[in-house]
This record gives sequence, structure tokens and C-alpha cells, in this order.
Amino acid sequence: MKLLEKIWILINILIILIIILSDSKNSNNNTWLSQFSNASTSISEVQKFIYQLNWVLIGLYFLTTLGLSYSV
Repeated sequence: MKLLEKIWILINILIILIIILSDSKNSNNNTWLSQFSNASTSISEVQKFIYQLNWVLIGLYFLTTLGLSYSV
């Protein structure tokens, strides 16, 4: 497997994990996101970062998919 294929699979797994672990329907403070917050950071800021990270990963997934399709 080429390096680009390994990166593509890793990005795919990360996107799936973020979507599964950050269930937006569960709005209580006992979610895994609360583990990353401290006294100066609210849950909403952490959620915003997670969502932005997810969109960056989706963009990278798109670019690596294009790269894989043209490298064949």
C-alpha cells in the first residue's frame, strides 16, 4: 500500500471516530468532550474546535481522494 493510501485510510477513520464520539444530540456535560475542557475553556469552544477539525479532515479526505484517483 502506498503512503497516500495509508493517509487516506487514517483520515477516513478519524472522521468516523469524530462523528461517532461527538454526538451533538447528547448535550449533557458528561460527554467525552468535557474531558478536554478546563476552567478557561467552555464546552462550546471545544465543540467548535472539534467541528472545525472535522471539516479540515473532510477537506483533506477530498484532496487525498483526488490524489489517489490521479495517481493510478
